[in-house]
Amino acid sequence: MRVQPNMAKTSLIKTSLTKTSFANTFVLIAVAAMLFGAPRPASAADWPARPVTLVMAFAPGTLFDTIGRSLANALSAAIGQPVVTEVKAGAGGVVANAYVAKMPADGYTLLMTAVGPVVMRPLIDKSVGYADSDFTPIILIGESPNVLLASPKIGVNTLKDFLAYAKTKDNKISVGHAGPGTVGHLCSVMFSNLAGIDASSISYRGVALIVTDLLGGQIDAAFPTYSPATKSAKILAVTSEERVDFLPGVPTLKESGFNVVGTTWFAIYGPARLPPEILAKINGAMDAFLKNPDNKARFGEQGFRLLGGPPARLSERVAKDRVTWAPIIAGLHLGADK
Repeated sequence: MRVQPNMAKTSLIKTSLTKTSFANTFVLIAVAAMLFGAPRPASAADWPARPVTLVMAFAPGTLFDTIGRSLANALSAAIGQPVVTEVKAGAGGVVANAYVAKMPADGYTLLMTAVGPVVMRPLIDKSVGYADSDFTPIILIGESPNVLLASPKIGVNTLKDFLAYAKTKDNKISVGHAGPGTVGHLCSVMFSNLAGIDASSISYRGVALIVTDLLGGQIDAAFPTYSPATKSAKILAVTSEERVDFLPGVPTLKESGFNVVGTTWFAIYGPARLPPEILAKINGAMDAFLKNPDNKARFGEQGFRLLGGPPARLSERVAKDRVTWAPIIAGLHLGADK
């Protein structure tokens, strides 16, 4: 009979189909296990499931540090997870910015930085290693003027006295600042040019170190951001447009005949493409702290004006300052080595 061979062939086909179906079923089961059984990355709705790190761009022991820790505590209370501060000072804030620019946008690494590394340094050094597109603006914290300090060792009490002292040194003096590309650095260069001073520019990692060297006479002058620590040295002038209430009797450089105006602001950023839900939570918690009247009064007494607001306010400030400082930097022919 010829039926038998056809039956065998049919049996083989059924067996082959059965094996193929089993293999496909096995693959589907394996994929399902990977999708539903394996651990998945936390979504924005799950944030935060662990501690958050706030990377600080400048050294501890300053008003920058005090404000940063206060914001970390406020955020921690709002989100129910620890917020730890981690200092990565160096190169006028560039080290911290470059570090956070490469971190994942999961809300677990934030950056507290300042106008210098955000606006000025990229204008001075095109190879700084990061750009606006590497960050998510979160909130503009606030601002403070820079001050011209003189060492008590040189025995001057006014800006006029200081200029006379410089002449006795053939206009060759040493001036400290918080690092290349900071407001203090640019103010020192602008003032030196206008005053005809041949200044030796010295970078420091923080205000405390600047004040220590001023008190010891290692440097003649400095342009740090104002903080209570700066009162240990002689404050000759402020770099704000108008005189400030917390320094009665101290003139501005502008009214003294030197058109040097600049304030240092601090801000919070995250890596690029931070989820909107996480951005909103962080901004909301920090804005509530910055708008609190008691906090405004407390930091106002230390010479710092709290601002806050939506992320757009920070972006607008960056754009405005870039327009202001770009021609100044170009006119000074300022490079990263100066």
